[in-house]
Order: sequence, then structure tokens, then C-alpha cells
Amino acid sequence: MTTQRVLAIHDLCSFGRCSLTAAIPVISAMGLQVCPFPTALFSNNLTFGEFTFSDFTPKMTDFMEKWQKLGFSYDAIYSGFLGSAEQIAVVLEAIRRFGGDDVLVVVDPAMADYGKLYPIFGPEFVAEMRKLVAKATVITPNFTEACLLLDVPYEEGAPSKEKLRGMCAGFAALGARKVVMTSVPSGESEIKVASFDADTGRYAECVTPRIPFMTCGTGDLFTSVLTGAMLKGAPLDEAAKKATRFVSLAMEYTHRSGSDPREGVQVEPCLKHLMD
Repeated sequence: MTTQRVLAIHDLCSFGRCSLTAAIPVISAMGLQVCPFPTALFSNNLTFGEFTFSDFTPKMTDFMEKWQKLGFSYDAIYSGFLGSAEQIAVVLEAIRRFGGDDVLVVVDPAMADYGKLYPIFGPEFVAEMRKLVAKATVITPNFTEACLLLDVPYEEGAPSKEKLRGMCAGFAALGARKVVMTSVPSGESEIKVASFDADTGRYAECVTPRIPFMTCGTGDLFTSVLTGAMLKGAPLDEAAKKATRFVSLAMEYTHRSGSDPREGVQVEPCLKHLMD
């Protein structure tokens, strides 16, 4: 049987685990092939305060044209952090060229946290991201990103189940068939993940302890596990639980190790937990 392929559209940081250096080992450990489609090449992730990079956007269309000529196909298209509206347009083009009824399209609209957009983005980026969300099978916004995409005021404190269900229904109205909302506030000692499948009407929640440790790449790990689990046939809520458990395990390991948080989650020693 042919190994399923994931077209992973992310930036590549040579040092510091995030984006492609998080997605490639995780999805590969789950028995799937990762076909990296870099949006930019970075010397290291941005948490180190200085870096050098090369924007790969001008080459991305050339890659797609070559893949089409060679007849390549993918079982999933998975996009993460995108640095510009131009890159959003490239992902939309990739979906047009390589998507289809049987292709899982996963979009992590990585653009905000803690109630605010990342400083490099303006409101116009949110409007462009809505266009991409509308083409997705599954989206994985954190709570801040969900509020921005739905134009819902961000409020401190734990939202009610009714509010979360309403937000999930709002995404279904935009076009996304399945929603997994991460980093939902749920008290001081835990955080919540909410999932909704518009095709079945199933809404589910799971909670995990809040680990007193901040690092980069956790969203990339989460969505990578979710993508792998769904390609292997897991229902949305079970895939969300698997991703939540793995990220918590890897963060706890990294926290105990005492490593520099700028280097990201120490995923390598934890990959064995993803291997069936």
C-alpha cells in the first residue's frame, strides 16, 4: 500500500523546533510521508531576537507547476504560519491544483495569541485568512485567532460551552467543515480544546493541565499530530485528544529537562509515543 503524503506548507527554521522542523518528525513518526513546501528559510526561529532569512514565495509557483507536470498528488495539504497575504494566495492556489474531494485540507491560521495579532500583521491579513479558512476541511485556530476570524470580542476568562459551540457554528458558516479550537481559557490550572464536526454535529471538549512553561512550536506539534491521526482514520474529537495528550507530554518533558525554551519543544525523545 502506498504511503500517504502530506504537503506541508510552512517556513523552515534551521535552529529552534517549529514549523517544518516540528511537522516533519511528527508526521513521519506516524507513518506518513511529509513533502515540505517551504514559504521561507530562516537561520533560526524568531524567539532568539535576531535572525537572517530568505523569502521563498517567488519560487513556490514554479514548484507547483513542476509537480503538476510530473503528476504528483497528495492526500493532505497542511498550512501553518504564513508571513504575508501573498503566501495565503499561494496556499489557495495549491488547494486549487492539488485539492479534491478526497484530499484533507488542514489550515492552522497562526497569526495571533493572548488577545492580539502578532505585530507583523494588520487587520487586512485577518480578512485574507478568512478566505483560506473557507477552503479548509479542518482548521485549528487558538482562541484568540478564532475571535479575530469571527470578529468576536476577545474576553478574559473561560468562555461558556454555549459560546464555544456558537463560535464553531460560525466557522461552519464560513465554510470550514471541522474546527478544533485550542488554548481556550479554562481556569488557572488548565486549558481547554474544543472540537466541532459540522458534518456530524458532534461537539466535544477536553482539558489538559496548564504547564508553567512557554516555548515556540506547540501549535505546529498539535496540528501535525491532528493531521496524522485524521489521515489514519481517527474521528475529529479523538484526533484532537491524541494531539492534546502528545503536546502536553512533550512540553512536560521539555520543562523537566531545563532546556532553553527558545529552542522549542524537545520532540525527538517523545516521538516513540506516536508510533503504533
